[in-house]
Amino acid sequence: SLAVRFALLKILSGCDVVFLDEPTQNMDEIRREKLSEQILNISGFKQIFVISHDDTFNEKYENVVKVEKIGGESRVIAGDVIS
Repeated sequence: SLAVRFALLKILSGCDVVFLDEPTQNMDEIRREKLSEQILNISGFKQIFVISHDDTFNEKYENVVKVEKIGGESRVIAGDVIS
């Protein structure tokens, strides 16, 4: 069903960028792992951004940017290209 939703998004919006905000919220560990694998298989978009507090994505994704709130300001504390 994820593939169908993204296909509809692409057709209806014409958008080449996808933002997924907390896609694994309220999921158990098994479902989080399965969804993170499925997100890796999404095609047809130039960019896919996953915004999450869940560290399930850290080791699987090509680029991980960590942001931390310091003194009331959000700051990038790490931007890693994982190989």
